[in-house]
Amino acid sequence: MLRKFSIFLICLSPIGSFASDFDEVLSTVVGNNLTQKSILASDIASVAEMKAENTLEAPEFSYESLWGAKGIGDKRNFSISQSFDWPGVYAARSKAIKKSENAMQYLRESSLLETRMEVRLALIDMINIRQRIATTRKICDGLSSMVAYYKKAAEEGQETRLDYNKAVIEHVNAVRELKTLMSDSAVIASSLQSMNGGHDVAPLIIKLGVEYPHRSLESLRPDRETLRAKDPAVAASRAAVEAQKELVKVEKRSLYPGFSVAYLHEWEMGDNFNGFSVSITLPFLTGRSKTKAASLRLDAQRLDEEMSLIKIASELQGEYDVACELRELLREYRGVINDDSNIELLRKALDSGQINFLTYMQELNYFLSARRDFLEAHYRYHIAVARLQRYE
Repeated sequence: MLRKFSIFLICLSPIGSFASDFDEVLSTVVGNNLTQKSILASDIASVAEMKAENTLEAPEFSYESLWGAKGIGDKRNFSISQSFDWPGVYAARSKAIKKSENAMQYLRESSLLETRMEVRLALIDMINIRQRIATTRKICDGLSSMVAYYKKAAEEGQETRLDYNKAVIEHVNAVRELKTLMSDSAVIASSLQSMNGGHDVAPLIIKLGVEYPHRSLESLRPDRETLRAKDPAVAASRAAVEAQKELVKVEKRSLYPGFSVAYLHEWEMGDNFNGFSVSITLPFLTGRSKTKAASLRLDAQRLDEEMSLIKIASELQGEYDVACELRELLREYRGVINDDSNIELLRKALDSGQINFLTYMQELNYFLSARRDFLEAHYRYHIAVARLQRYE
């Protein structure tokens, strides 16, 4: 007796990789992200603080009134004074501020790339979960058809009640898996909405589709010299070194004397006196430790620059190696996963009575497990490729 259902063949169709609206969705979410706006505002505030520290101190006004004994008279005096560092300190600070602004700009560019990476990975997660949902939903539909068939056949005495119960159990398990995947999808969508500045992402998810974006792996091979030239994090470390050099100059010039000039006016016993005072600060007695600390920070910044490059190069090389291994694994999988002959043979064996329902489900689950492994490998491959797209 030929059973009137066809199951699972559609869910084993190959998954393609073609260009979609992925990049457009990515740019939209990144454009709505609030992280960069927050960083820019913080950087502007930091620069304003540094510039404020590089201005003259506020003038100081003082007033004094003394009362003498009877017949002597009173005394009053006031003064206005202005303190300032050695003139060369201000020029050195200005250069340090400019270098620091450059470093901040590179750090913002690096942060933007990190944000794009974070969004890109979240979109890859969404595509993966939607593919798994689509596959599981087809499994549920196929099992639903089997439940309907076995129910009717059991009532007519053509199949056993036991086979019907098995079909129901398999269907319940598939529905439970589908609900779990739907819950995971909602979590990813919530994360994307947060990245999207709180705006609704449902239209973007629809536009995203269920296919991974295609990207040539060979063009993403990491190269240390290219990284040194392109990576804004490395450039930020380099700019931080230049800024620290200027700060060393600031500390060295701060060892030179500082000055304070004051205008004085004094009134005593009806007479007025006018004059000025000059005072000198000698910071070299206490400032040498600050200069040494600034020099040590410069050495640390130079090491950070090299360490940053080594870290990024190592991470990208690791991702490239993983991607190459997964690409080979996918090539081996596709030769089997894209072949529906095993499922067709199983179905014919069940239809002809050569195997029972339990054996059919055991064998079918074996191939479905392989399909899940293939989807997982496909997902991990595109995650590795996405990480390699650090500068895109």
